[in-house]
Amino acid sequence: MGYVLRLKRHCLLSIATFVCALLMCGLLEVQADEGDQEIVNLVIEELASGDAERQAGAIALARDIPGSALTQALAAELPKLSPPLQVQLLSTLGDRGDATVLPAVVAAGGHADESVRVAALKAVGQLGDASNVLLLARRAAETKGAEQAAARASLYRLRGPETDATVMNEIASASANAKVELIRAVGERNIAQGAQTLLAAAEDENRRVRIESLRMLRVVAEPKDIPSLLRFLLSLTNRAEQTEAEITVAGVVHKIEDPNRQAQTVLSAALATVKDATNQPSVLRVLGRIGDNGGLPTLRAALRSQDADVRDAAIRALADWPTPEPSDDLLKIAQTADSQVHRILALRGFVRLLARRGDLPAPQAVELYQQAMDLAPNAVEKKRVLSGLSGATSLAALEMAAGYVSDPALRLEAESAVVQIAGRLGEGHPQQALGRLEGIVKTTANDTIRDQAQEAIDRMKGLGSTQPSEDAAQ
Repeated sequence: MGYVLRLKRHCLLSIATFVCALLMCGLLEVQADEGDQEIVNLVIEELASGDAERQAGAIALARDIPGSALTQALAAELPKLSPPLQVQLLSTLGDRGDATVLPAVVAAGGHADESVRVAALKAVGQLGDASNVLLLARRAAETKGAEQAAARASLYRLRGPETDATVMNEIASASANAKVELIRAVGERNIAQGAQTLLAAAEDENRRVRIESLRMLRVVAEPKDIPSLLRFLLSLTNRAEQTEAEITVAGVVHKIEDPNRQAQTVLSAALATVKDATNQPSVLRVLGRIGDNGGLPTLRAALRSQDADVRDAAIRALADWPTPEPSDDLLKIAQTADSQVHRILALRGFVRLLARRGDLPAPQAVELYQQAMDLAPNAVEKKRVLSGLSGATSLAALEMAAGYVSDPALRLEAESAVVQIAGRLGEGHPQQALGRLEGIVKTTANDTIRDQAQEAIDRMKGLGSTQPSEDAAQ
């Protein structure tokens, strides 16, 4: 336990210096009686001494001595010090928590030295309240780098019962750049009642303000706001902003705890809003971003629409679906769609979902990969199929991949697939796997693939027997 030294009026300067040294070593706690001006004078004299060690000690001592008299004296001394000392003292003033020195701290925010301005902005975050919201928003909007970061952090940190309300109220009248900072603060402060304010800002004349509002709505909006968000989404005509709004709606829908209710919530909210095909693509894209299988019937129905935009939205939503359920739909689209773009999108989605079909017997899975390979219109898409095939684990998959090693356009992808599949088959089917791997080592022109194949061979030979298993002989 440290010793407590209570400084009285009879203290000498040498004692204050000694106290500073002890405090810096963590051996002493100092308390000053309220109104003891001599203690205040001692600290200020040390600060004004010009001796770096004594000044550092005084600042360390000041951090722990309570009392408004010392706080006011420190604030008055602040502009007289060098920039490095001002930075230290601003930190101390912030830690002391006495808001009466806020004017001096704000004034330091206009110092010519950036490090002082940054320290002042940080201290405003500790001492300030709602009255400093616009100051910090403007500084965040007008600066860059460390100064901007400090202004933003303090804006998000400000305390006080009126601060959140002030952040929202200032948005309407602030400059465009300051609006962006205030809107971001709504999200960073997680102001739960800010959704309607952000929806209003999402109609601002400035595009940056609109986009930032949509992004922060993902943070603060709740499922109860989904109807309002959908109405706003369906009022948009700009495609880039539609995309942001669709991401926002999907993000808020994902806050619904029951994933099986997410798609239905959107469909129910949209039922009263969607009047014609013009609005339908946005709803379909939102369903695709949600990925709730409850939305699949709606997407499948949209595939039969006479409206090209509706069909396009449905196909793209299915192509990005997170679960395997629409894989058969995608295969049919890849086989029959009039648009090559749609055929390729569907094929890519089908191959991606095929890798997730754990329910398929190995021969059927390889048969589907072969169908995908036959549908692929060029080498780029065939490489995607081989990439998907490389995740399979069967002799049929190994033989299919090996069949493309001789194709110059597909050789690297086919070799890579062979190495990956054979590496997983080695323990159960060592003879076939080793044969394919040794062939790759001999023929590949790619050093990385050769090294991977040799590593797999070495690993398999370490297992022992290379006799074919009973399954491999079939």
